[in-house]
Amino acid sequence: MKAQKKQPELRFKGFTDDWEQSKLGNLVEIKDSARISNIYWQEDGIPYLRSSDLVDYTASGALFISKQTYNTFSSKTGSPKKGDVLFTSGGTIGIPTLKKDDSLIYVQGGSILYAKTSNSVKLDGRFLVNYFYNSRIKIYIKNSSVGGTIKHFTLMPAKKMPIIFPKKKEQQKIGEFFRKLDRTITLQQRKLELFKKLKQGYLQQMFPSKDQYIPRLRFKEFNGDWEQVKLGNIFEKKNELNRNQFTENRTISIATMTFKPSGNGADENSIPKYKVLRLGDIAFEGHKNKDFAFGRFLMNDIGDGIISPRFTFLHAKEKLDIDFWKYYIHHESIMRTILVKSTKQGTMMNELVVTDFLKQGIKVPEKSEQKIIGIFLTRLDHTITLQQNEIEQLQQLKQAYLQKLFP
Repeated sequence: MKAQKKQPELRFKGFTDDWEQSKLGNLVEIKDSARISNIYWQEDGIPYLRSSDLVDYTASGALFISKQTYNTFSSKTGSPKKGDVLFTSGGTIGIPTLKKDDSLIYVQGGSILYAKTSNSVKLDGRFLVNYFYNSRIKIYIKNSSVGGTIKHFTLMPAKKMPIIFPKKKEQQKIGEFFRKLDRTITLQQRKLELFKKLKQGYLQQMFPSKDQYIPRLRFKEFNGDWEQVKLGNIFEKKNELNRNQFTENRTISIATMTFKPSGNGADENSIPKYKVLRLGDIAFEGHKNKDFAFGRFLMNDIGDGIISPRFTFLHAKEKLDIDFWKYYIHHESIMRTILVKSTKQGTMMNELVVTDFLKQGIKVPEKSEQKIIGIFLTRLDHTITLQQNEIEQLQQLKQAYLQKLFP
């Protein structure tokens, strides 16, 4: 029977032949590997990769085996070579990676499969990597995976995976196009990480450390000590109930300090009992994590709204420079000592003891210095947001090309 043929919506100039349809296993050898017992694992040596290592693949995972162990298992099952395509078959399934160098690796059986595109005359590795992002293939992998809570995509359905492909020269053209696009995305992501690290560096240096009254980094027109002020001179407890001022579309998410137009699932009758959070108020979010050991404060910089009655918030006694205070009141190195003395362990999260909090002191610069620091950090955040948007646009562009360059 003659093979079914299709063409993509978008093609590079000079290519007109129909694409052919087949099964992956008919075009390239699909390989599984053995599972190596933890008695063979060691702190360095040949990387022994699991599915979690492919999600952010750098040719080196957390586990290693000796060269002797590698030789023993590789002689029995083989191992991936430069140009092969590895893809996860357990955990998060269907994540592909092209092996780009000659370094030795071994992969965990049942966790990673790989296609021997390195010696295939019909299939290009870069083309196949991007083919895994085709929506039809994602559906096929999902429907062909077996198991309960943890699914597995096994060798047989991998061999039967349907694939529509052009001649190899066109595959290479497509693969090279996505390589360059991925490279651009990676460079922009690195740029974003640099901006984020730069911001963290400025936050550390533009606020005084625990026993200091001046920051390490300062705008040249300022040189006086920051003033030690009691938080009770700046904030006060003021629980204003919503009653009928705001509807659920003005519900504020404290964790992200954004409005939730559809509310947070609360019963309509409970909305009048919600608390009103005014612009410039600070709300306490008591969840602990690696960045905030005792919880954290977030300043309302988005406008008046309502929050769940379970949250504690404080009202500013006078108008504050929001662009400064939203960073300062949220900064862990500044607030940690204060929160140690003014929180207690609750059932689900830390609870703020308001009377203790208002007794604590905090170092505050003059208003003109607050203003210039706030402007600087806000502009830096704006740059970070623009960079994030650029990456999102590139990723959307890639998705559009994946739809148009594959049938």
